[in-house]
Amino acid sequence: MSGCLQINSQKWNLWGSDGLKLFLPRERRDHSIYFQADWSFVPPEVEAATVSADAPKMRLRLIGWVPGLRDWRNLENLFLGYHEPIDGKELPDTRGPDMWIFQPGATSDPECSKWETDLKFGERHGREFEFSLEALRPSERASKFKVDLHVKEFFQQPLPPDWELPEWINEGDQLSFAGRVEFREIFCSVPINSAQPLDWARQVARRELAVEQFGLCTLTDASHPAGKYKPNDGISETGRLVVLPMPVG
Repeated sequence: MSGCLQINSQKWNLWGSDGLKLFLPRERRDHSIYFQADWSFVPPEVEAATVSADAPKMRLRLIGWVPGLRDWRNLENLFLGYHEPIDGKELPDTRGPDMWIFQPGATSDPECSKWETDLKFGERHGREFEFSLEALRPSERASKFKVDLHVKEFFQQPLPPDWELPEWINEGDQLSFAGRVEFREIFCSVPINSAQPLDWARQVARRELAVEQFGLCTLTDASHPAGKYKPNDGISETGRLVVLPMPVG
């Protein structure tokens, strides 16, 4: 596992990753699969091997969605973003994921910053994907100017030609990250009245993501032997939540 993050002129080395998680809601919207990825970083002068687990680190979280994903391997060479499409599979009417940055020592979740993100899942190596992220958080004046352009475009008003756009239209904070991300878990929301929630979730994951093998599947917040659940075990806002990990090795 390796990767490097740069925010403006500041660099960070990858320290840890929770891998890629895919979410299967009980009521699927527009046949979309939601995903989440989390990384933690340390400054380049800090040896990652010597960092204790509770030492302050900067964390990065991405949450986004992929429409029509019927096989998890189809993430390979997939592009999701705000800006010009790049080589690979570009999906129409999509945008890059929402991004959160947790500064070292942060004790509360920040609001979703106004980052414009371009995300590329690259070549696949087993369950790992080459991964790159480019992001821009426009300055206040650049953001306002872009909003005005979008409003004019929406109302079909004439837009200024490119050569008349101000040089500062893309000014702001810039972020880039390159590394790998491993597909590790599926989270599946199961109907509350399902008699066999684990089997139900496995069946959905096989049908929706073409996943055939799983590791030790668990019902969240359940502390009972497999197949014996209390009425309130693992219940979330949308049903019972089952975690389907990918097999080891």
